[in-house]
Amino acid sequence: MYRVDELGNGVSFDPGTSLLLTGSSVDTDAKLLDAVAPAGDERCIVITANKTADQVADELLDRGVDPEKIGIIDCTSQDTTVEDVDVRQLSSPGDLTGISLEFAKLVEEWGDSVPTRVGFASVSTALMYAETRTMFRFLHVFTARIRSAEMLGVFALDPEMHENQAYNTIRAVFTCEAEIGDAETELRGSGFRMQS
Repeated sequence: MYRVDELGNGVSFDPGTSLLLTGSSVDTDAKLLDAVAPAGDERCIVITANKTADQVADELLDRGVDPEKIGIIDCTSQDTTVEDVDVRQLSSPGDLTGISLEFAKLVEEWGDSVPTRVGFASVSTALMYAETRTMFRFLHVFTARIRSAEMLGVFALDPEMHENQAYNTIRAVFTCEAEIGDAETELRGSGFRMQS
């Protein structure tokens, strides 16, 4: 189980779950980093199209994460000065093949036995570079990989940036969704448990 108290006291997710965070980009990006910050012997991989590798590394380090437990796939095309953190750089959020390849390399280097939290910030940004159908296929395969490796996937999406059809198409990939509101977070779907 992967525990994520930032989404509610005592909320835990089953290994293999991919969670869609919906809400404003500012809110979901922060919650995503909260959710993927590893605990215990876990590690995290963050695919970022919204913030540079430097920003992601700094925010995770501020959350007390060991730099050796962080992997970042940076799609912002910005140079990085990060040290002690494994950073892979891509030229565009639309390079879905490159994302898949770099993700596979990181997982292979770490080994499948390490519990891993995976963040994707954000699907909305990537959709500016890829068609909805292409993104749907990518996410379908990507979440299947997370499921088979018993990782936790956390994906951010801002509904205000998309037409309803695109939004509903992407939502269909996920069995679990957290709607981030001003006051509270609403969880629905399957793959999570609330501590009673």
